[in-house]
Amino acid sequence: MNRFPPDNNRPRFELMSSLNAGNGKKDAGYRILSWGLPVTLTVAGLILLYGTNRAGLTSAVRSDKTKQSKSAPHPADSRLRPDNRFRQMQAHRPLPQDYSVKLVAQSEVLVRKNLLAQLQAFQEMSRRMKADRDSLLETVEKRPLLPTSPKDANDTSAARALADVPPPELQDDTPVDTLYGFLRDYEAEIQQNHIAVSAAKQALSKGLSFPEVYRTMKPGSTRMPSFDELIRMQSPDVPWKRDASGTAAASLSVKSTAELARYRELLGQSVRQTGLAAARLASLFDGGRPALPMSGRSGGTGGQGQGGGSGSSGHGGDGDAPEAIPFTAWREYAGERLDKDMVKAQALPGRRFTRSAENRGWLYINTWYIIGPWENYGRDDFALVHPPELSVDLDATYTDGQKGIGVEETDSDPIRVVGPKVTLDGVLRWKFMQSESMHNTVPVTTDHSTYYAYTEVYFDEPVSMLVAIGTDDGGRLWINGRDVWQDAGTSWYNIDEHIEPFEFRQGWNTILIRLENTGGSAAGFSLMIIPADQLPADWSVSKKS
Repeated sequence: MNRFPPDNNRPRFELMSSLNAGNGKKDAGYRILSWGLPVTLTVAGLILLYGTNRAGLTSAVRSDKTKQSKSAPHPADSRLRPDNRFRQMQAHRPLPQDYSVKLVAQSEVLVRKNLLAQLQAFQEMSRRMKADRDSLLETVEKRPLLPTSPKDANDTSAARALADVPPPELQDDTPVDTLYGFLRDYEAEIQQNHIAVSAAKQALSKGLSFPEVYRTMKPGSTRMPSFDELIRMQSPDVPWKRDASGTAAASLSVKSTAELARYRELLGQSVRQTGLAAARLASLFDGGRPALPMSGRSGGTGGQGQGGGSGSSGHGGDGDAPEAIPFTAWREYAGERLDKDMVKAQALPGRRFTRSAENRGWLYINTWYIIGPWENYGRDDFALVHPPELSVDLDATYTDGQKGIGVEETDSDPIRVVGPKVTLDGVLRWKFMQSESMHNTVPVTTDHSTYYAYTEVYFDEPVSMLVAIGTDDGGRLWINGRDVWQDAGTSWYNIDEHIEPFEFRQGWNTILIRLENTGGSAAGFSLMIIPADQLPADWSVSKKS
């Protein structure tokens, strides 16, 4: 039985075919005309409709583009962009009085610690210089005179009449500008006493009259600017309002986030000028420069990013750059202390350490936030203190960085500088960087520059670790705010440049590295850790470190 229904159209089709068999050509023409005409009209209508709509659409698009070209700002006019307008509004928003006082106080905490530490260093240099002065003047006063010598050849009364700086009366809330003024007073005293020391040395070595030599000597022209001068240097065209109710040092008024950012720049300038003065004064002593005081870091994050969202630190007088001094002589490598090939083959990256981990070898830190470059003006003595040493604020933006041309590194090679050239505008921000090897490079390489690298490492329990650090060129290391290591020398990069044990605490530990680059090659560093009781015998640390 056929499952398909009967085809009733078939007989009808055969009947029509037989009836029209004689008129085949004529029927074909009719069929073509009957089908072709509607199809042609339909296609023509569609084409006409599409063309009209496309023209209208093109006109509308052109109209929109014309409107946009008239209303949209030029890309160069970034001030009119919505995001920049918002930033400007945020940067100039007013601060409540109590909140302003709190933010100013927070900004001053670490700066005050730094100035107090420098004040102690200045007082010690003052004591040493006065002791040298008194000893030499006493020798001058007792030396025998020739009959032809002037009667007053040994008269040291003018030098003896120099007034000493009275010990400052310090309190917990001593204003920053007052501390800065104490430092200026000690600087002037030390320089004056150094003139007396130099005159006495010349008089004794050459047999000259002390008063004559002393009168011809003048103090150096380089001095710390006053706090008021710092304010004028910072913004010569924008006077800063002062009133009796000023919330900041020198009765400065801080009533907005913009003024708070300016004040933080001023604090940074005071710290930097003090560091420069300390380096100048230390160079006056025959015994070399004394150890620098700690910069008063707390080791924590935050502090400068509150309120305005932008911490910045200006530099001490753009028009009066700090004088350059020769770099420290090349420091020879102390010798290999680790099997470098073995370390590189077995060391693993990471920032967390646990006793239960299978790895018992070296752990290298390859994840950092890095910022720079700042100009170091040919100095490698760490006298120029930059904001990260006062407080690490990973959200901060600084405007006192280097300007000019640098190389944006695309490789972590410890010697070669690989990457495109970029233009530096002086604006610095922290950049997250993760190296593929134990050697870490900087975002942009320039000569005579300073960088900082910050990270945190975690330990599930307190543990004693050996810390191995290598830098190219000079470097300085802080762990949990403690000044662990300094190297002001110029040297190649080695993974075992310095090795030292350190007691890490349970939880997160902060690490800050300062890196100096003299120029001529890449700048970089490495930092590795290993438990002190798990160092293999064939990787033993020699006493050279």
